[in-house]
Amino acid sequence: MAPTSVLAIAGVLIWAGYELLLRHRADPAAASWRGGRADAGSTLLLLAAFAAAVAVNLLLTGALPAWARWAGIGLLAAGLLLRGWGMRTLGRYYTRTLRTARDQELVTRGPYRLIRHPGYAGSLLVWAGYSLGLGNGLAAVVVTALLTALYARRITAEERMLLAAFGEEYAAYRRRTWRLVPYLY
Repeated sequence: MAPTSVLAIAGVLIWAGYELLLRHRADPAAASWRGGRADAGSTLLLLAAFAAAVAVNLLLTGALPAWARWAGIGLLAAGLLLRGWGMRTLGRYYTRTLRTARDQELVTRGPYRLIRHPGYAGSLLVWAGYSLGLGNGLAAVVVTALLTALYARRITAEERMLLAAFGEEYAAYRRRTWRLVPYLY
């Protein structure tokens, strides 16, 4: 097995470790996989999409050159760092599903200074990098398109929830930041 394939698999396992281990909280609602109305079913859809991403990479084969595979590992590593930074910045407000806490503040520091959804941006980088690291360009396109569509749905639901919770404060924050990619989107 190519070193990039080993690193790609290890990277996705680290990403899964973030999801399973780092989200453990004293508040069971924060660690729950069951989303409320605000979640709009996006948590379960994303879980299915992550499983589909693995399946797509098993079903589709690719033979990207070494430089493209290593670029994928770079994207994966950047995604892990961005997602971890976002999780750490949110701290106790970070949850598996879409919800706000009673005493929640609007977090605008760390990666949230520029983008509103660094965790989602990080996950997109991880999964695109995973496919590229395995040498599978077609899978990278399919996985990135699928996850982008689902994260767009989740972002719409999340921003609706945050506007309801924070009103004009969140509206002003939206006007000065980007969703996923600074200066682009």
